[in-house]
Amino acid sequence: KDMFEGRAVVFDGSDDYHDRINDPDLDIDERSILVIRGAGPLGWPGSAEVVNMQPPDSLLRRGVNTLPTIGDGRQSGTSDSPSILNAAPESAAGGGLAWVRTGDTIRIDLGSGRCDMLVPEEEIERRKREEGIPDFPESQTPWQEIYRASVSQLDGGGVLEAALKYRGIASKTPRHNH
Repeated sequence: KDMFEGRAVVFDGSDDYHDRINDPDLDIDERSILVIRGAGPLGWPGSAEVVNMQPPDSLLRRGVNTLPTIGDGRQSGTSDSPSILNAAPESAAGGGLAWVRTGDTIRIDLGSGRCDMLVPEEEIERRKREEGIPDFPESQTPWQEIYRASVSQLDGGGVLEAALKYRGIASKTPRHNH
């Protein structure tokens, strides 16, 4: 009872979602699971609040106001959709969302805290070999490049890894600089 399966509908970032959510060829129905990738600390420096996705207009008109969502980014607390957030490692780092495709079956087991795509391991390995990690935009500033080079994944807080050694900095008085 705490487990369900659905058909993945995958979007590469929020622009892709907004451009295609109402595309009838996606065949989104009540059993679909909306997946957004490319929104974690590497794919979207700072990690975007874009996982709060709505169903397509055709379902909204029928009273289906929410679908399960999965993403490697964040979302605001105002989303009604049942959501799995901060998927890590994120797709830009080669995590599981990099390999899921529209049409794949995803199983969510709330009791065990698992989310699995029901795709044969050989197929996942083929995708890794032949397709590689999805592209994400290049850094736009030197600060984004520095951030991407040293940030942890969201399951580690999405922090600059070097900052961890300074956790207790407020307990010491820094040297006087005047």
